[in-house]
Amino acid sequence: MKNALNTDLNLLVAFDALMAERSVTEAGKRIGLAQPSMSNALTRLRALFDDELFVRTPHGMIPTPVATDAAEHVRAAILAAEEAINVGSQFDPQSYNGEITLLTHDLIELTVVPSVVRALEQRAPGIRLRTRGMLGAEFAADLDADRAELALCGARNVPKRFHYRVLCDETFAGIARFDHPIVQRPVTMDDFLSAKHAGLSPRSGGKGVIDTLLEKQGLSRDVAVTVSSFAAIPPLVIETNVIAVLPRRLAAKADKELPVRMFDLPFDVPIVQSKLIWGKGADRSPVSSWFRHLVAEIATSSDS
Repeated sequence: MKNALNTDLNLLVAFDALMAERSVTEAGKRIGLAQPSMSNALTRLRALFDDELFVRTPHGMIPTPVATDAAEHVRAAILAAEEAINVGSQFDPQSYNGEITLLTHDLIELTVVPSVVRALEQRAPGIRLRTRGMLGAEFAADLDADRAELALCGARNVPKRFHYRVLCDETFAGIARFDHPIVQRPVTMDDFLSAKHAGLSPRSGGKGVIDTLLEKQGLSRDVAVTVSSFAAIPPLVIETNVIAVLPRRLAAKADKELPVRMFDLPFDVPIVQSKLIWGKGADRSPVSSWFRHLVAEIATSSDS
């Protein structure tokens, strides 16, 4: 068995960065090493583990089974070292400098992130926030590889290895141009189905929530345009005759700030739960813990 006392423990920090970034250059930036120094660290890691560890592919560096098996142990060792160094000290958000990555989608970027940034400006001005888009259950791979501290999304199934907290229930509402005939009276099912719609491309493929629900009732709507982002829908509604269904928080925001009117749907839509998800490493990090509580505080008060 190899003795840790004879090992340069900085190599484990380099290994952890490589697992997170899957790139020698980006891993070097993450821990402040120039590309030649990072390449040298990888060479030494391969000798230490007696394994290739990371294989170059057209899609980036892929970890070998040895690297994958070692990753959790290395991350735990680094976190344990950080906890030991910080025994007796408390996290001070006002003096902390660093970057935090939040995995989410454009609904959260439009409704929650601006409030988070305002809070950071006041409470933790040294924190730089990075948001990254995600599809379906992609959050699992990013949290496992420590490429993000948190995920905020509507995932239905969260793997048992993660912690999560339900923040709020997401409901839906319609929006139409403020002078559209459909919003001059309560919207009926006939009104809804006869109108032209702007739809959102489902991230996972197939049909979205609304079209799936209508299909179960033997109904369908006339989707005149399909876009890839929630942000693209309000301009379409303002400038054309299409109507749209949005999460109620975003519909209410549009109703308040834009020349559109929100209306109740003439049928029931299943509630989607917004969840804040994090891994074991983030559970032990005082920075991640503080940020997690901040996001939860803001998200639970942002459903208007």
